[in-house]
Amino acid sequence: MAELPDEDLLVLPPMPLATGRLLEPDGEGPPVRITRLEFVVWTEDGGELRIPLEHRHGAWWAP
Repeated sequence: MAELPDEDLLVLPPMPLATGRLLEPDGEGPPVRITRLEFVVWTEDGGELRIPLEHRHGAWWAP
């Protein structure tokens, strides 16, 4: 694989990426509780990377 400059590498910031524990459904009905949240990355070669976020202090954070 060719060397890439560091600024091209994916970095998840040290800050919450989302807040809340409930998700409002598309249709009718009450909100549902979120049990897992992932950041999904697809690459041009067809690969997929799933990064599970961690629920801490009322928000979802990168590991």
